[in-house]
Amino acid sequence: MEILRALLVGVIAAVPFGPILVMVVQRTLCHGRKTGLMVGLGAAMGDMVYAGVGLLTLELIKRFVLDHEGIFLLVGGAIIGLIGVGMCFREVSLSLPADKRQVSGKSCTLQAFTSTLSNPAALATMLALLTGFHLGGGMSRTPIWILIPMVGLGEFLYWTLVTWLLARFLRINEKTLRIVSRVAGGLVCIFAVVLIVRGLIMILGN
Repeated sequence: MEILRALLVGVIAAVPFGPILVMVVQRTLCHGRKTGLMVGLGAAMGDMVYAGVGLLTLELIKRFVLDHEGIFLLVGGAIIGLIGVGMCFREVSLSLPADKRQVSGKSCTLQAFTSTLSNPAALATMLALLTGFHLGGGMSRTPIWILIPMVGLGEFLYWTLVTWLLARFLRINEKTLRIVSRVAGGLVCIFAVVLIVRGLIMILGN
């Protein structure tokens, strides 16, 4: 049951709307399911890091994040904003030469990994889920080294389903690619602005 709960933590951590979901959708539609999965893999790896940190030092990390939440939001928002701007202005076309239209799977994974780690909301969500599902902190008997990959596996399974649905039911052309790229980038930028504004309010309010 504890392994199942760890899988559910990974799934639920991935469900909320945010820049990672937008990135997965955009990369899947523009470059195929494999590239979308690489984004999901990076996000799962990032949440595995948070799961490990949370399971080891849950109360300490909670206190640290709460004390520095404004800075986390500001820095995370700036990084995510840069990603969004890049998505808005990146050239997207089915007729581009292969070397220009292909996206490195490793770069997508790294981008999603760093975006997840720079998003304090992901850490807060992970801490809340671990506590809510009674994992870690003496609340579970399953070793931490088993729980951590189970969280990552649960999230990756979720992204596998998302990319399969996108690849199975959506058909695209060049116009669709351009619209998806700009809309996705715009949504990521809006999310980044919200983080930055919240961070500034917290910093100035202290």
